[in-house]
This record gives sequence, structure tokens and C-alpha cells, in this order.
Amino acid sequence: MSRAGAAAALAVVACAGACRGGGPHGLDGAPVILVSIDTLRADRLAAYGYRAGGTPALDRLAREGVVFDDVISPCPQTLPAHVSLFTGLQPPRHGVRDNIGFALKPGPRTLAERFQAAGYATGAAVSAYVLRAQTGVSRGFDAYDDRIEVEGGSDALGAAQRDGAVAVDSLLRWIEERGGQRYFAFLHLYEPHTPWAPPERHRRF
Repeated sequence: MSRAGAAAALAVVACAGACRGGGPHGLDGAPVILVSIDTLRADRLAAYGYRAGGTPALDRLAREGVVFDDVISPCPQTLPAHVSLFTGLQPPRHGVRDNIGFALKPGPRTLAERFQAAGYATGAAVSAYVLRAQTGVSRGFDAYDDRIEVEGGSDALGAAQRDGAVAVDSLLRWIEERGGQRYFAFLHLYEPHTPWAPPERHRRF
């Protein structure tokens, strides 16, 4: 797949399931791309009725992909919430209760492991240290890019992140290498998280 094609793939969640208001339309074997954006409020996205924003890529994703209208995170912290997303379990069941000092124990089957078992290639790129591979969220991924430089002591670990564009480029490269292979790709972005310091190209917003 070309870089342009991969970029388009990242802009659209092509799921082997139903789009809002319709049923399956020959999507067996289509790529499944899950994008998680830390602390982004649904009520600031056009897909959920907000008209004053400027999120064209997310708007296209909503038009051409699958939109879930009623989703509630079981936890306001990044790592426990993502472990719940991947396992379908609440924090008391999977045991991850905070961003630092916890890891997913063997046992619960993850979403990536399920895709692996179904014959999909699995790849991910994350933008926050708290989602590093050692936490167990990488289980089931063939490739998991969590290369984030950490400066300072343990107090800085929870806030350590990288520019989301780096994670996007990493995942696009992985997607390009798949060719015609079926894949499940996970992208995690962190920019809306406090302290809010957007990249220069976005500061005008």
C-alpha cells in the first residue's frame, strides 16, 4: 500500500462489522484500525454533534467507519482504561488500577490476541509512556512501537509522551509493509492531555 493509501486507511476505520445504520457490506478481511485519543471529549467532535470544531480526519472516520454512540470508560486513567478496552474487563477484574506500578497479568485474552488467532497481523504505535509494552497492553501485537524518551525522575513518567505524528508515521510504515495481509492496527495519541502544549502546527487552533 502506498503512503497515501495508508494515510487514508488511518483516516477510516474499516471494520468487519456494521456501519452506523447499516449492516455488513462485504467487509470480511478488511483492516481494523482502532484510534485512541487521550482525554478528547466527544462533545467537541462533529461526529457527536459539535459544529464549531475542526477535525476533518475524525469527521471522515466517523462518516466511513464505525461510530459507537454510547461508550463509557470504566476508569479516568490511561493504562487501566486501555486494559479494559483490550480485555473487556473492569479494573477490579483485570487488576490494573493505576498508570504506574501495575501490569496486566497473564490470563485475560486481549483484543490483539483474538485478532492474531483469527489470522490478522497486529501492530500498534503509542504516544504515552504509561502504555509501554511492559504493562502488558502489548500482548498479542506482532509489532508494538512504544519508543518514548523519558527525562527526569519517576514523577515525570506519567507525563512522558511523544508527538503523535511520530506514532502515526510509525504505524503507517508498519501498515505499508503488510501489503495485502489482513491487519489490526492500534494508534494511541496523547496531545489533548494536560498539560496542553500542542505542536506548533496546531497552535492556531
